[in-house]
Amino acid sequence: MAFNSFMDWKEAVDKIGFNDVIFGVKDTIEPNTLYISLADSKVVGSDNFKFVIGYSYNVVASVPDVDSHLVKELSNLLDSGLEMIDFSNTSHLYNFSGSIYLPVGARGGSFE
Repeated sequence: MAFNSFMDWKEAVDKIGFNDVIFGVKDTIEPNTLYISLADSKVVGSDNFKFVIGYSYNVVASVPDVDSHLVKELSNLLDSGLEMIDFSNTSHLYNFSGSIYLPVGARGGSFE
C-alpha cells in the first residue's frame, strides 16, 4: 500500500488497534505494541545540493498470539510484509519485523 507521508501511514497503523506505537525502543517489551526505528534516508542531488526525499523505517510488532489480527493487518501496510523474528521467553511475546519506505510529505515526518 502506498502512503504520501509518515503521518498518513501512522493514521493507518492507529486504525489497526495497537495499544501503543513507539518511535524508538523501551526498556520493556509490551504486548500489542509497535516499535518503529529509522533505518535509512533516501538522498538525491549532487555535490553541495542534496536533499532527503524519504526515509526507510524498520518496524517490530510484539503480540501475545502468533495469529493476532494485528500481524495480518500490519503486514498489508508494509513494503516487505512481516517476518517472525522470535518468541521471547522473558516477555512471552511473538516478535515480527518488517520495513517500509515513506516519502517526505506535506503532513510532516516522524520527528515532528
